[in-house]
Order: sequence, then C-alpha cells, then structure tokens
Amino acid sequence: MKKYSHSRSKRIADQIHKDVVQILKFKVKDPRVNWVTINDVEVTDDNTWATIYWTVLPDEKRIDASKALESAKGFIRSELSHGFRTYTIPQLKFVYDESIERGAKILKILDEVKQDFTEDEVEE
Repeated sequence: MKKYSHSRSKRIADQIHKDVVQILKFKVKDPRVNWVTINDVEVTDDNTWATIYWTVLPDEKRIDASKALESAKGFIRSELSHGFRTYTIPQLKFVYDESIERGAKILKILDEVKQDFTEDEVEE
C-alpha cells in the first residue's frame, strides 16, 4: 500500500510540475517570473504540501522572483485546481534551488584541484 501512495505522490508531483510551468508561462502576468525555471516538485505522502524548487537567471533577479512567486501562490494553486481530480490541492511552498550553485562550486573546486595536480606533474 505504501508503494502505491509513493507512486501516486510522484504522479501528482509530475503533474504539478508540468502545470506550474504552463501557468507561469501563460497565465501569470507578473514580468518578475519570466526567467523562473521550475527544477523539481516534491509532494508529501499525504498530498497536503507541494514543495516547488525553482531557480532564476540572472541571480540578481532572485529576490524579485521570490516575491512574485509568493504573491502568485494563491492564483497558481487556484489554477492547479482546474486540472486536478483530487479532493484537495496541495498547499504550495516555493523554495529556491541552490543545487545548481553548489554543483558549479564543486566543479570549480575540481578544476582547481586538477589544475594544481597538472602543475605538480609539470614541475617534476
């Protein structure tokens, strides 16, 4: 039974992901969300909360985009309700996804280590 619940939550998360992208692209009129990218959606097992991970480029627009997403949260949830056949629509929580920044930082460190390693070989 737990497996079904997880599978169902995953399907709901995937549908929310698709729908939120479309809502932001075509229905939210706030220009601050133009460059927002939805990276992932996680839904709790009881389907009461959906955590939506997002990023924006350039990073300077992060604060404005965050404010825009928070102010549009009710509208987005309302729009989601039109396409769902579930009894309730999960509450939405927008979280800035820092995984891309962490990944870039790790790659930079690896490049530096590789550079140091290559320089050490040349000196020998």
